[in-house]
Amino acid sequence: MTSASVLTLALFGVVFLLVQQGRVDRQQAMLGGAGAFLVLGWLMGFYPIREAIGSIYFDTLALIFGMSLIADLLSRSGFFRYLAFRTAWFSRGNPVLTMVLFVLVTYTVSLVVNNLGAMLILLPLTVACCQLLEIDAAPIVAAELIASNLGGASTLVGDFPNMIIGAAANLHFGDFIGGMMVPCLLLLAVLLLFFRRQMAFISGSVGRDQQAVALFFQQQAGKMVIVDPRRLRIGMTILILTLVGFLLAEVIGVRPATVAFVAGLVVLGLGHIPARELFKAISGGDILFFFGLFVMVGGLQAAGVLEQLHQLMLVLGGGYATLSLLVLMWTAGVVTPFLNAGPATAFLIPVAEAMSRDFSSSNVWWALSLGVLAGSSATLSGATAGPIVASQSTLDFQRYLQWGVPMAVGFLSLSTVYIVLIGA
Repeated sequence: MTSASVLTLALFGVVFLLVQQGRVDRQQAMLGGAGAFLVLGWLMGFYPIREAIGSIYFDTLALIFGMSLIADLLSRSGFFRYLAFRTAWFSRGNPVLTMVLFVLVTYTVSLVVNNLGAMLILLPLTVACCQLLEIDAAPIVAAELIASNLGGASTLVGDFPNMIIGAAANLHFGDFIGGMMVPCLLLLAVLLLFFRRQMAFISGSVGRDQQAVALFFQQQAGKMVIVDPRRLRIGMTILILTLVGFLLAEVIGVRPATVAFVAGLVVLGLGHIPARELFKAISGGDILFFFGLFVMVGGLQAAGVLEQLHQLMLVLGGGYATLSLLVLMWTAGVVTPFLNAGPATAFLIPVAEAMSRDFSSSNVWWALSLGVLAGSSATLSGATAGPIVASQSTLDFQRYLQWGVPMAVGFLSLSTVYIVLIGA
């Protein structure tokens, strides 16, 4: 390795180590790291400003901007809380049914709302419901977290990894439906079966009377109304039109990011979001985080680090397309628990781009997405919403491993079969 490769890789590692240990704010760490990469690249002559700007996936930032605003508007309307409360009421106090319904709702919401947003919506009511039933909320919360990963992996706009992949590979909404929806639905069925067995003992030992719990939620649900009908009408209209725009984008020659960005501007015009809350509404912290991250990954690529990783994967794959895709997928599965889903995707994107040129195949993107999905389900640190889930529930990092690791291994194993079947 060259001196530039060693220095950039070491700098990248130090930045993420500081973030993982919580010593530095994640946005500040990424922006500071990006600045350090630019200075290092300028001093050593391998990373000019023009190349750094070219490494930023502005489409990803536009998708985050637009979809965050739509989700924020719907959240302000009270729609998500209403949906969560109705789900709890419909479960009738049955623990297993509660788990199944909350998992399905989490998956559905995560198709268009990022993982963190989905969990912030459903987590408080899940915990409250379990407290009323006097059962352990941890397995249900764990199942919801993994379901949010599955929902996020199913569509272009479900979560940051696919937004990054879509921007890098110039993929459209329909491409992800065709390439990722089927395997994710199969993995969702596996998730439900796994946690159904995990919760089997709970069904026979519920501490509270289920009918009393069901009556409580029925009474409360009757009181629940949409907080702001106007915002609900505007939010649902914009969401539906945005999804239609995504489906038609390829036909009319428009980028999905453009559709999302325009939708976000419409929300800004009609949603009456308070100025002091605007930065949070547009997920400004995430936009800054990925802005800095893209510059850092561009520096790794300019220094030759990622090309060496690409060559190593080809060697491990023996030059065979399918085997090389599997190496990429399993590498993503191993790296993601340490870097988190979004950063792991950004880190491996240049490798996937090179591999897609080697084999002229779009299946490399599904291999990358499935690998990140499995890795983000293995540990709480791998999932976007993991730290928040840990801080707001009884689920801790150590305990989560008993569910996350088996799920991750199972996901990778089944995804291996899928990649083999679709070929390269």
